[in-house]
Amino acid sequence: MGSAARKIEQSGKRVLVRGTLFTPDGAFNVLVRDVSPTGALISSKDRVPPRCDVILKRGPIFVAGHVASTNETGAEVKFYRVLSDNDVFAAALPLPNQI
Repeated sequence: MGSAARKIEQSGKRVLVRGTLFTPDGAFNVLVRDVSPTGALISSKDRVPPRCDVILKRGPIFVAGHVASTNETGAEVKFYRVLSDNDVFAAALPLPNQI
């Protein structure tokens, strides 16, 4: 494994926080299970539409991406830009009104 891949893997955060995924079919309340500079794994009680552009909102972070894969309980979202370590950290923090 290259050092760049190792760095991205290390800076990913395993979390369980709420977020909103905006899709062409509407907004979905999701649980963000894992977030990294390049993407996120999410869960939703409703099936997320496959292979579409999306915006993931989590706290102060809005990031555009696309749904790379889906299954019955969630999806993998790949971001169009690389998040900074500070953005990954902010996306993983619980919101003040959700503690």
